[in-house]
Amino acid sequence: MANDQSPAVQSVHSEQKSQEKAERELTPDQKLERARKDTFSASDPVAQQVPVTPGAAEEQK
Repeated sequence: MANDQSPAVQSVHSEQKSQEKAERELTPDQKLERARKDTFSASDPVAQQVPVTPGAAEEQK
C-alpha cells in the first residue's frame, strides 16, 4: 500500500519522521531553548510547559 502514495506524500511522511526523531533526541534544556526562541517577544509565556492537574499529587496517595 505504501507504493500507492504519491512521491510528495512519501516525502512529507519521511520529513515528519525525521523531525519527530530529532525532537525526541533533544534534551529538556534544548527543548526549553527552542520554545523560548519560538515564543513571540517577552509578552507571551514560554511555550514549553508540563501539564499539571491540580490536586493530582494528592489523588495518587
